[in-house]
Amino acid sequence: MKPTPRPIDPTKRTFVPPPPELSAKAALNIGRIFVCLLVLPLLFEIGAWFTPSRTNLAATTVRSGVQWLLMRVLSEGNLAVHLGREGWLFDQRAMDRVVHAKREESRLHADMIRLAARLKAQETTLMVVIIPARIAIYPEQIRSGQYAGPVRVKEEAAKVDELKAAGIDVLDMTDAMWNFGERNQVFFSQDSHWTPEAMKAVALALNKHVREKFPRLGNTETPIINATILEHTDVGDLARQLDPRHAVNLLGTEEANLISIQGIDPDARSPIVLHGGDLMRVYDDPGLSFGGGGKAPRAGFATQFSTLMGWSLDVRGMPRPEETYEDKKLVICLLPMAELVP
Repeated sequence: MKPTPRPIDPTKRTFVPPPPELSAKAALNIGRIFVCLLVLPLLFEIGAWFTPSRTNLAATTVRSGVQWLLMRVLSEGNLAVHLGREGWLFDQRAMDRVVHAKREESRLHADMIRLAARLKAQETTLMVVIIPARIAIYPEQIRSGQYAGPVRVKEEAAKVDELKAAGIDVLDMTDAMWNFGERNQVFFSQDSHWTPEAMKAVALALNKHVREKFPRLGNTETPIINATILEHTDVGDLARQLDPRHAVNLLGTEEANLISIQGIDPDARSPIVLHGGDLMRVYDDPGLSFGGGGKAPRAGFATQFSTLMGWSLDVRGMPRPEETYEDKKLVICLLPMAELVP
C-alpha cells in the first residue's frame, strides 16, 4: 500500500509540514508528572499521621516552599492569614468581619448585659474597656489611601449604646488608639497583639478614668516595686500561622521592649476585678507572643494597671456565668471589639 502523499502548496510547490500532534505516550507521561505533583504533598500529609517525627518534617518543608512562592510571586497569604501591604499580616476572620454584611450575634455582648444586671443588684459597677481590631487602625495596609479615622463595622455604635443603656460604664478606645497610632505603633505587623506602648497608653487612660469616678479605689502612695527592662523578640503569631516551621526565614522577627514589674501580685481579696483574654495576658504568659518561653515576664496589662492604681487586683480570665463578685466594688472587662461585636 502506497503512503498518502503530503499536501503541496500550489503557490510555492513545496511540502506543507503537518500540524504537530501529541503522541499517546507523551500525553501519558505528562499526565503522570501532573498526578505526581498533586499526590506527593498528599502522601506527606497522610504519612504524617503515622510517622510524625520524620514525614511531618517533609510535609512542613513542602508547605513552606509553596508558601514562599505564594508570597514572593503572587503576594498571597493562606486561608487563615491575609497578606497586606508592606509585609503586614491580618487574620482572615478580621477581613471577613469588615466585608461581610451578615454576622452572627455575639454571645459576649449579651453576657455583658446580664452581668451588669447582676452586679447592679449588689451595687457593683461594671466597666467595659473596648480595644479596636488591627484592621480598624491600619486600613491603609489593606487598601492604599488616606483615611480620616478608624474603619468601623456599622453595628459597633449601636452595640456600644446598648451596653451604656444597660448601665455599663464603657470606655471605647478606638478613637484614642487611632490618635495614638499617628505617632506610635499600636499593633505589630506580624502579630495580632498590641504593642507594649499601646498597652501602657490604655492602662494610663483606664487609671485616670477609674480614679475620677472611684477616687477611693486608687492608692495615693507609691508602691514598692522592682522594675526590670526586658528586650524580647518574636516572629508573631500571624507569621506562624502563615508558615509554622520557617516563619523566621520567611518574614523575620519583631522586637518588644518590656518593663517587668515585681512587687504587686494579684490578690483575690481585691475590691477590683479585672477580666480579660490574650490582650491582658500577652506579656505575662510565657506561652504567648513575646513571652520569652521561660519564666513569666510579668509585664502585661494587669501588672501595668495594678502599678498605676497602687493596689493588687483580682485578675481573672474571660467572664463566666458562674463567677461570683462578693465584696467587689468594680468589675473591669478588657475586651476586643471584634469579640464584642463580631
